[in-house]
Amino acid sequence: MRRKPSPSPRRSTLLGGPSLLIDAVAVLAVGVFAAVPAMLRQFSSLHAGAVALGAAALAVVLARRRSQRLARSLARSSARRKGLEQELRHRATRDPVTGLANRALLTAHLHDLRPGVTVALLDLDGFKEVNDALGHPAGDALLVQVADRLRAALPDADLIARLGDDEFAVVWRAGAPEGAAERAAGQLRPAYQVAGRQVHLTASVGLVTVTEQRTSAEVLRDADLALDAAKHGGKDRIVRFDAPLRTAADRYRELAAGLRRALRDGEFTLHYQPVVRLADGRITAAEALLRWNPPDGDPVPPGVFVPVAEATGLIVPIGWWVLGRACAEAREWHEREGVSVTVNVAAHQLREPDFVDRVRAALADSGLPPSALVLELTESTLVADAESTARLDVLRGQGVRIAIDDFGTGYSSLAYLVHLPVDVLKIDRTFLATAVDTPLMRAILQLADGLELQTVAEGVETEAQAATLRTLGCSYAQGYLFSRPVPPADLAAMLGRLELGAARAG
Repeated sequence: MRRKPSPSPRRSTLLGGPSLLIDAVAVLAVGVFAAVPAMLRQFSSLHAGAVALGAAALAVVLARRRSQRLARSLARSSARRKGLEQELRHRATRDPVTGLANRALLTAHLHDLRPGVTVALLDLDGFKEVNDALGHPAGDALLVQVADRLRAALPDADLIARLGDDEFAVVWRAGAPEGAAERAAGQLRPAYQVAGRQVHLTASVGLVTVTEQRTSAEVLRDADLALDAAKHGGKDRIVRFDAPLRTAADRYRELAAGLRRALRDGEFTLHYQPVVRLADGRITAAEALLRWNPPDGDPVPPGVFVPVAEATGLIVPIGWWVLGRACAEAREWHEREGVSVTVNVAAHQLREPDFVDRVRAALADSGLPPSALVLELTESTLVADAESTARLDVLRGQGVRIAIDDFGTGYSSLAYLVHLPVDVLKIDRTFLATAVDTPLMRAILQLADGLELQTVAEGVETEAQAATLRTLGCSYAQGYLFSRPVPPADLAAMLGRLELGAARAG
């Protein structure tokens, strides 16, 4: 039997036999599987790195986009902010109605004042009446037209501003051209079309030219003084500032302060001028007249301090003081001789809502009966304010009489007498200045007689005037012929010498 050949020793060495192969495979498998965790850890590390790198790249992209969006948002916000700032600056320096500069911009414009700068203040005459009649929207439309006319009339002005209400300002840094103010005032006179109506305005103008170093407040104050002078001078006027205007303003402030002190410290007194019945010369009434005697100076005439009292509003408390004092001092005269007292009432007083109550209180506190009180009001006051004068009818119903003072200096319309709540007509002294017996004097006396009004001629100074008035039918008179205004004690003494008045009247 033939024996199989034995494996080659070399092959056996190379292959190691079946068991060796299995062992090798097993070893290889074990090695591979042993390396798996390390491989997985390495892959995981590589994956984490890739993820981190991707996340970082994504973050960069997102950050770039956010930055771009933020930049665009900031740009839009900046534009809006700049627009808002511009709008706020415009609102802060421009008048919202006319688009002209406002007071703040005017003040800034006048910060650096040099000699030669000219400032004009313009105030519209009659604007309030238009505003009241047509309403504020129509008033604003009118102001826009005024602004347009000022721009057209003053192209050489450095600044045109509206200061509020109906007041405007114009500034020329190098001085106003010749006739510029006149040109502006003339441009404002033609009619305006507003709310379907034709209205007319004029302007009062105050001018000041800087000649020395001044502050803006001082320059505007001087221009305002000139403007006040233009308005008080009749309106539709141009007044250039000069030093006497400042002196007058200083005096005005002194008077205003003095009036407040006088009211507080009791510096006022009353004098009385008799009202005489022309038929027999008997004193039937006395007009109370205010006097001011400062303790540290000369007496101040009423013609000087009364306008200041009216302008400052002090005329109201002063008027109540006069009413109370006059009623108190007149009670004895009325009880003794039946004499009435006449007290002047200012328009400001009549507008007070408690006017009727104040008059009643003065009568009650003094014990003077209403029939012994005559309230004097000017003709213009009675005509101009029908609502306020209706209060007078309440007092008339209780016995108080109402007199028109200085008749003929106001509206001078006899037809008004039919409707006004009056009992006494006081004829102004100007009607006696030349001749007493005139057609107008006769007409006034005849109309007063027909309306059953008492007539009192003021300013009678001669016997001839008194005789003519008596012949024409005038009932009463007052003036220097009979007596100047006197203190209360002197009037009380005069009441005991009635025969002197009678002899004088005869």
